[in-house]
Amino acid sequence: MNLFIIAAIILLIIIGSVARSGDSYLKTEAANPAEVQGTFTLLLYGSSSPNDLANIAILDREGDPYSFEIYAPDFSCTVQAGMNAALALQEAERFVRRNIQSERSRLHRVLSPAGAGIGFELRPLYSVGTFGRDDILDVRYSLKDRKIVVRIELDPSIEGQSTN
Repeated sequence: MNLFIIAAIILLIIIGSVARSGDSYLKTEAANPAEVQGTFTLLLYGSSSPNDLANIAILDREGDPYSFEIYAPDFSCTVQAGMNAALALQEAERFVRRNIQSERSRLHRVLSPAGAGIGFELRPLYSVGTFGRDDILDVRYSLKDRKIVVRIELDPSIEGQSTN
């Protein structure tokens, strides 16, 4: 019986360790441009060509305990620190609208695990008639030791359409 209890405890420890080692994904929610206030570091991803569909701007609020990092090669990202909210939002809008197929943009607030806003994302939206939906990006925010790792991918079905 003791061997069974020891095995069960070891199994629970292993399951707990595996569960805790996984990424903690952050949520986003719709935001209004008037809510973008303060000083930001602007992270611009994509736009390597006029036809690049995977463009996004991340506004990392300065002065909080979190920092954003885009999971991509350095050459695919540009970082501009110390920008006031109006200028950061203006530059983000200009950037995400560089693709001629972009019709408009969408602003979302990135939430900390406690639910507080710690930054924003601005992503391009495309014609539903062209791609079947307007939002064609898969963006995930994972938290590791106060660093928010941003993974950005083009939906695989869209990527197939864009190469044809």
